[in-house]
Order: sequence, then C-alpha cells, then structure tokens
Amino acid sequence: MTSPILALEHIRITVTDLATEIGHYAALLGVAPSWQGTAGDEEMAVFNTDNMSVHLVASEQARGLEAICFAVDNLERIHRRLKRVGIASHETPEKTHSATKITPKMHIAASVDTRGIQLSFIERNASFGMTTSSAANGLDHIVIASQGAEGTAFLLGSQLGLDMRMDMSRAEWKARLMFFRCGDLIVEVFEQLGQDGAQTINDAASKQDSFYGLTWRVADADASHARLKQAGFDVSEVRKGRKPGSRVLTVRNNTAGVATLLIELPAA
Repeated sequence: MTSPILALEHIRITVTDLATEIGHYAALLGVAPSWQGTAGDEEMAVFNTDNMSVHLVASEQARGLEAICFAVDNLERIHRRLKRVGIASHETPEKTHSATKITPKMHIAASVDTRGIQLSFIERNASFGMTTSSAANGLDHIVIASQGAEGTAFLLGSQLGLDMRMDMSRAEWKARLMFFRCGDLIVEVFEQLGQDGAQTINDAASKQDSFYGLTWRVADADASHARLKQAGFDVSEVRKGRKPGSRVLTVRNNTAGVATLLIELPAA
C-alpha cells in the first residue's frame, strides 16, 4: 500500500522576536511573507517557496525548527494508518484570522510515539496556498539528528511509508546517513558514529530524535554568497558539496538558530 504522504507541506520555526526573524528570512529566501497575522492565538508569518512553506511563529521560548507538517492525500487515511502502526494522534480545529479561515484541521501525532519529534499532517488541497518562486528555489533536504538511526528509519519508512533511497556510513565523516524521498525533497537522517564506526550511544537517548537543519536549493552559489554577504549574513566560502557536481555554502547567522546550508545542484 502506498503512503498517504505526498510531500512536505510546511515547517514550523518558533522565535521570540518575530519582526526581526521575518526580516532575516525575507533576506535569506529572497521573498516577502505571503501572509502575516494572527492564526488562532499565534502571531506568525508564512513564507512560500517553490516546494513548501516556512511558518515563523512567535513564542515565549525560541525552539528553532520545532515541527514539520506533511501533505497527505486524505486525513482520514493517514489517521487510520497512524492508528494501525501504533502512533496516537489528534485532530486540531481550524484556526481563523478575523472572519477568514487560515489553516484547516490537521492531525498531529503524539511525539511520544514519533521519537520526540513533532509531526503533523494536512490534506494537500487544504494548504495555505500555492508556493511561489524565491531566491532559495525550494528546500532540498531537511535533516533529522538521530542517536538510533534504525529506529528513525522504522518510523519514517515502515510506519509513515516514506521511500528510503539510500543508507550509507562513511568513516571519514564519522556518520551514518539515510535518505528518504518525500515529494521532490529529501528527509535525511544523520547519526554521528564513533571512531570505530559504531553507534556512540545505546540507551534511552537513542530513542529521541531532533530536527537539525535545512538545505535550500539555489541556482547560483556564488550569486547567493554575494547577495547574503551584502545583506549582513555571515556565510562560508563556496565549496564542493558531497553530492558530485554540487556546490554549497553555510549560512552561520540570522536563521533563527536553524543550521542552514545552501546548495547549487549540478546541471541535469
């Protein structure tokens, strides 16, 4: 049976200074917010990119990349699947802005059943709106840090039904990497390995994952480097990426605490 999950719909980043972070992400992505205001009891801004949205949400405590939401073909279908694989979930009501509906109902999985990470699900035809072109050209990877990659793979692959495309360990990187296809982007699982290539932790901590970072696509790494440096970002020099033919640069600040990489992919 195919997975109900079609793509990544949005990510949620919580911040304490919403106005400042809106300015940072507008500069990073090269696009103004598509919507800004109050949804339910939350002040937030939405940035649409080529393939998903970024929700910046004001909070008393900044948690950075806090949650992700998958687009599914049918909410009832994902609810049945979650129940069948032992993941509890609950349905949220619609959030409104004045008299206008902003976000439709979603299913939110219990983080105790999803290795401590917050996952939610929304029907594809009920999203915030169409995505728009931006300087970032959409998301390429979202990275989950794990201390027990087998368990994370079970969650993403067996329980949620995402397609694993690669599982590799590299001694020179001291890391195990797993790649799961989700629409036109990748959910990457990163596990830090010891000097001997073994897991560094094998206890209760291995059952808790966290969201680590984002890799945004750009058309021209050199142009992006110049643009962001002029805008006051601390960026690394452009370097060769791990994917053959790719070029990358690291954004070191103004990302609301989210580890951020930009990647120029090789020409098709």
